[in-house]
Parts: sequence; C-alpha cells; structure tokens
Amino acid sequence: MLATVLKSDKATQTTIAIVETFAKIRELSRTVAQLSESHEESKQKTLMQKSGDIIADILGDDLQVTDTETSIEINFALMKFKHTIKRK
Repeated sequence: MLATVLKSDKATQTTIAIVETFAKIRELSRTVAQLSESHEESKQKTLMQKSGDIIADILGDDLQVTDTETSIEINFALMKFKHTIKRK
C-alpha cells in the first residue's frame, strides 16, 4: 500500500521487501511447526539448518555493528537462535 500512496521507486522497493519478509516468516513458521512434529534426528537437523538459513536471509548481511559486539536473539518455544557479530 505504501507504493500506491507515495508512488516512488523507494516505496515500491520497500513494499516488495515487506512482502518478501512476510513470506519468509511464514516459511519459518511452517519449518518450526514441522520441527516440533518430527522425531527423526536427521530431519530435525535439516529443519534447524533451514530455519537458520531463513533467519539469516531475513536479517541479511548488512547488519551494522555499533559497538564491539552486536547480538540478535530470537527465542522460539522449541529453539533459540543467536546471531553475534564481533569486531576484532
């Protein structure tokens, strides 16, 4: 809706990014649900990897480091993801 009101390239790009992020979060939600239902260790490992990849994709590589260490933590009922960036 932002793109229809503002009618600029930036608004269009922002709207697309919001929709893509929403789709990734839905996929993450489905993956977490599958993880809670799975009892096979190999499948759980695959689903954990997929969840981590989705979260990394959502957060992107352009995270700004404002101090010596920046952490982002997402806590689900079944798992906890922590992404830490450290300056050397």
